[in-house]
Amino acid sequence: MRNKKIKTIITDYVLTLVIFSSVFLIIYFFVGQLFEVTGESMTPGFQNGEQLLAEKISVNFSNLKRGDVVVFKNPFENNRLLIKRIIGLSKEKFQITNGAIYVNGNKLQEDYLSEGMYTKGGRILEEGFEYTIPENSFVVLGDNREKSTDSRDWGYIKKDMIIGRAVFVYYPIKNIRIVERVNYQDPKLILYSLPSSFPDL
Repeated sequence: MRNKKIKTIITDYVLTLVIFSSVFLIIYFFVGQLFEVTGESMTPGFQNGEQLLAEKISVNFSNLKRGDVVVFKNPFENNRLLIKRIIGLSKEKFQITNGAIYVNGNKLQEDYLSEGMYTKGGRILEEGFEYTIPENSFVVLGDNREKSTDSRDWGYIKKDMIIGRAVFVYYPIKNIRIVERVNYQDPKLILYSLPSSFPDL
């Protein structure tokens, strides 16, 4: 009788472990992944050491949008993850001019940046040139443009490099919050025409 009871307990324990592991794997591979922010490239919106949940549904089953903060594989170290904000979408025309971002000829009003933040061009996406973003690719930039290495320096990222979209910061406790999506359709946030001429630099 005792052996039978022990066997039942072990069976229940193993079954519980299998179920828990299965649920964890399903969540990990299809629903969400935990991530820790390192560095200052996403301040002021995200601070060094904050931990967040990145959901995978938007990546796997729907469209990512401009302004989404995404976790993706480092283009040069696939075992390392990075966090940046999607600024340019597939097939759009992208340009950096006079410290600002222009998409399809319209200036992007980026209210999530620190006041006075100036966006410079980089080694790949240089200032003053218009680029067409390839299909299934994105331009991603850090919110702290002065301390971010991003698409300006290593080019576009493909959709299959993206792990998930940041949706919830859960640590530290005092910083718990939902990561809200940017609504660029709000008239306060978008559309100033690209000037027809520029001052000499």
